[in-house]
Amino acid sequence: MSVFDKDTFLNTSVTGSTDSTYTPIPEGEYKAFIDELGMDKYNDAERGEVPVLILTYALIEVDHLKEELGIAKPTVQDRLFLDVENGALAFGPNKNVKLGQVREATSQNDAKKAWNMNMLRGAGPVVLKVTHRYNKAGEGPFSNVARIAKAA
Repeated sequence: MSVFDKDTFLNTSVTGSTDSTYTPIPEGEYKAFIDELGMDKYNDAERGEVPVLILTYALIEVDHLKEELGIAKPTVQDRLFLDVENGALAFGPNKNVKLGQVREATSQNDAKKAWNMNMLRGAGPVVLKVTHRYNKAGEGPFSNVARIAKAA
């Protein structure tokens, strides 16, 4: 196994250009599992700081995409803006519905069982409907998780 030397890497000259845009995952339905979790925050003028759960889904049974896109592990991310009250996850009508859909699809939405977000790591398989979206600047397309459901 080779040892990575950051100084050598930073000083190595290359010739050629790198891509400046991503090729999104094609629109369609895919089986996936939750590969990684992350957290971010969004500053909302009305609600203040809103926590954002970032779910990275690894697509499975997509060898054709690995070759087509030139990537070893096709993934798609979803960002869930969370409703919180007093620093804790909020429950009730119209609160954290998208998170509820993820929990339902991963069979983790039982009100009688203790649950935390880390339990989503590795959960699945689920079925994702992937669509494309553009950002406010008109850049894109970017992959978007439009729907999640239990895998059959």
